[in-house]
Amino acid sequence: MEKFKSENIANPDTVIRQCLSATKFFLLSFFVSCVEEPVSTVSEEIRDDRLPLADLILPEEYWEGSSTEFEETFYPKKDGFEEILCRKEGDSPFSGIIKVRARTGSVAELKSYWYGKPHGDFFAWHENGNLKSKSQFKNGMKHGYFYIWTKDGVIYSRRFYQEDLEDFGRFKDQGASESGKSLAAVELEEWKGNGGEFYQKFAGDPKRGGMIHIRETEELYTGTITAMDDKGRKEAVLRFSKGKYHGTISKWNDVGSLWEEAEFDRGELVGFTIKNGKPFNATQVIDLSKDPANIELLFK
Repeated sequence: MEKFKSENIANPDTVIRQCLSATKFFLLSFFVSCVEEPVSTVSEEIRDDRLPLADLILPEEYWEGSSTEFEETFYPKKDGFEEILCRKEGDSPFSGIIKVRARTGSVAELKSYWYGKPHGDFFAWHENGNLKSKSQFKNGMKHGYFYIWTKDGVIYSRRFYQEDLEDFGRFKDQGASESGKSLAAVELEEWKGNGGEFYQKFAGDPKRGGMIHIRETEELYTGTITAMDDKGRKEAVLRFSKGKYHGTISKWNDVGSLWEEAEFDRGELVGFTIKNGKPFNATQVIDLSKDPANIELLFK
């Protein structure tokens, strides 16, 4: 038994030397055989119908630009029930990474495609730099986590897919989307800004019989708007329910003093608490006999 071990279990260094010797012998034999073979003449035609490896591998690209440039460069091409992202020039499917930048220069979107199909991670960012969404794809199918966040980082929606099939038991809840409100409605529940910014987000005028709605989604607005002047001073706090004044409506004058405050119920004025900068007394008696001009006080 000891003899068997000693003859069959060699030292590692010995094994390496034996392998090297065998390799040298093989290479030498191969070299000699190659030298002895007749060398083809230059005029002899060499035919090889095999495609180069580079032609079999689709090179990945990298594209970066604005959203406008993206629309000018790419278009979705119908392929049966699928859409393939193709370059307009050359009409070829795109494979690689696409980075879309906002007008400010910050990154707005990051996308990944393979033969024109979504493949890999997709990201989008809010204007304030916070992550807006993350989604994952596999050869054009939803495959992985799909998250959407508000601009303040609140989870609006979260889902999980495996080859386009949703796993409904992955999360206890799907986020703020369960309220039935759109992402815009959730983000604008508490809004602060100046007049120019207000008209970018909202439309309508409840003071003229209209109702406030969100421009992006045309939903009737429910929430609180804090209006600021160009110097950052508070002008008004307006509360709405389904597009109508509802709750306490407060307004300030140019020097920053509370000038008017009233209570509304679904668009109907219930009563004033402050008017012209003073506590309002609805039972006060106005004597018009001394100064008829005071009649204006009845309508302010």
